Amino acid sequence: LTTGPLIGEGMFGLVRKGTLRTPEGELAVAAKTVRVEDPQSFGDFYREAAILVAVHQQRDGDCRESNIVRLVGLITKSVEKYILLEYAPKGDLLGFLRRFGNINEKDLLGNLLGYAVHIARALQELERLRIAHRDVAARNVLITADDVAKLADFGLARDVYVNTQYVRCNRPGVDELLPLKWMALESIETGKYTCQSDVWSFGVLLWEIATLGKDPCYDGRMQLSFLQMVGILRQGIRMEKPPGCPEDLFRLMRSCWRDVPDTRPTPEEIEERL
Repeated sequence: LTTGPLIGEGMFGLVRKGTLRTPEGELAVAAKTVRVEDPQSFGDFYREAAILVAVHQQRDGDCRESNIVRLVGLITKSVEKYILLEYAPKGDLLGFLRRFGNINEKDLLGNLLGYAVHIARALQELERLRIAHRDVAARNVLITADDVAKLADFGLARDVYVNTQYVRCNRPGVDELLPLKWMALESIETGKYTCQSDVWSFGVLLWEIATLGKDPCYDGRMQLSFLQMVGILRQGIRMEKPPGCPEDLFRLMRSCWRDVPDTRPTPEEIEERL
């Protein structure tokens, strides 16, 4: 592995573009490593590695059709430990949306919702493995050279690309940065994550797509504390319909944000509706 420029950075994790020399030739990769050598950072590193290995094995090594970022390899025996992932030259979906400029319904329903279909398929893969991603958001979706959206960031995620989206948890005995505005009510209250809580976050991802990457806003407020967020959601307040968003699409978002997890649509139902 030859590491190159930094392409993502946070308090706990670093991602560099790299070149991997293989018997078949050179391959561009994204090389993820920990920045701070502490138990939480290494725990996140090995958790991500284990999940990606499980996804890789479940597919018998054939990841060409997968909508989860492809694991190329792991480097764990050297001092610098790396998770090697396929390199996505178009970057993350959030940056892609914000560069889009103006949007019309044809763009939304034609191109951008295709990415949402890809991520609904990724959630189906994770559901089969009984894995909760815990941080489904536009910033954690990568766009490949072939224009396929892939779900990424299964461990170092909460800090690799963006810090401002995360709020420090204040549950007793828990010190953790959390993506509050993307989280299901039950996850905020209890710390419990499931495939259904990922569906809630997917609804926020749809809202991000419909607004071309605007920051989620509840009750007219961008910055919310842990307790404010719980209070707002408990009152039944949800994000408003984005300007120009088709009614059917907003209904799908709202269904993802139902209080009772089992009443939310499944990833298969989401794909069908999209």
